[in-house]
Amino acid sequence: MLYRPRGFDPARRYPVVDNLYPRPQVNRVAPCFDPGGMGLDAEPLAALGFVVIALDGRGTPGRSKAFHDASYGHLADAGGLADHVAALRQLARTRPWMDLDRVGAFGHSGGGFAAARAMLDFPEVYKAAVALSGSHDARHFNAGFVETYDGADNPEAWARTSNLGLADRLAGKLLLIHGEMDDHVHPDRTLRLADRLIAADKDFELLIVPRAEHTFIDCLAYVRKRSWDFLVRELTDTQPPAYRPAPITISGELLAEMFS
Repeated sequence: MLYRPRGFDPARRYPVVDNLYPRPQVNRVAPCFDPGGMGLDAEPLAALGFVVIALDGRGTPGRSKAFHDASYGHLADAGGLADHVAALRQLARTRPWMDLDRVGAFGHSGGGFAAARAMLDFPEVYKAAVALSGSHDARHFNAGFVETYDGADNPEAWARTSNLGLADRLAGKLLLIHGEMDDHVHPDRTLRLADRLIAADKDFELLIVPRAEHTFIDCLAYVRKRSWDFLVRELTDTQPPAYRPAPITISGELLAEMFS
């Protein structure tokens, strides 16, 4: 999926955001125009002036057993980030309005892991990222999930599926956000990464949200505003717009849409 910016002008060049959710148990891109629960930020980012891409790399389900098998033992690849880089470059060859000198990543949960990993594995491509509720260290995450995709006795793979040992690679601008009460991906996953970044003398931003759970339900507008503002500042070198998002009323219908 490729979202063009609001008021698109092909004569201009626009920064790009890779809107990630990479886990091998689910597709980020459905065969329709519904962005799904992990794609709620794509259209707002496009409205703020970004080209937004959403991509499923090798190893996602829904194609064939052989295609899905490509993810086994490779959680460290964060859903095929090399495929994302290749897609960015291929798309830009015929779309000169995509400015690959200003590429960012945005993701939540597994996407938070991938957004940070994109900065660490491909610092020459990704210049800024927002990592929300990131599962940054597989050795301290849900063992059932990790063992399903990286093997039940594979500590070397678990170690690879950790952003901690790569913290000294950070070159761009990174915002880490985590909810204090997250009982799905414990906030210490982000704090462990922050500790390694400090030890490596790296500049980054950290927001711990009091009383927030994994999906920031009670403070969704605030967290999203902080995320979007960060990308506007770092990738467009301008100040965020003065208007603010309207408060989000959490209803049963909205929850069903978010997690469908």
